[in-house]
Amino acid sequence: MDLFFKTVTWAGSALVLFPLAAVIAGIFWFRGRGADAVLVGGGLVGAFVLVHGLKRFFARPRPAVDDMLVTMPDGFSFPSAHTAQAVAFAFACALAAGRGADPATGLLTWGGLGLAALLVGISRIYLHVHYVSDVIAGAVLGVAWVLTLNLVLKWAAQRI
Repeated sequence: MDLFFKTVTWAGSALVLFPLAAVIAGIFWFRGRGADAVLVGGGLVGAFVLVHGLKRFFARPRPAVDDMLVTMPDGFSFPSAHTAQAVAFAFACALAAGRGADPATGLLTWGGLGLAALLVGISRIYLHVHYVSDVIAGAVLGVAWVLTLNLVLKWAAQRI
């Protein structure tokens, strides 16, 4: 399980998610789905900015663990950035990809992306680099930010 969670945790890394979000946003953009492109890109960027600002505000130390499975990341613990980023990215992609999709495709998209984000959160706890509350807060932040951005984009589309 150690190797599995060490690998899975990278799915929430900015190093992985930013290039992936850029590609997916680019695809939406070139298909004439600008709002969905902004949702995917802005969902990830906004979550990244918010979570790192909150980390500095709360300044909660990471768990004190003697037998580390990975090198302890720099920075503070609360909220989990990997989780916030993975959830925001997955939720934004699921919202965008699910628009107009048939129910089976939508279910597979939501299920697959949801499972990936869940596994990232679990990996952060398993690897002892976050408390459970850090992961829950990261997930809530990711969902709340994407919901807010989605509402703003809908509101803006009605005004244009």
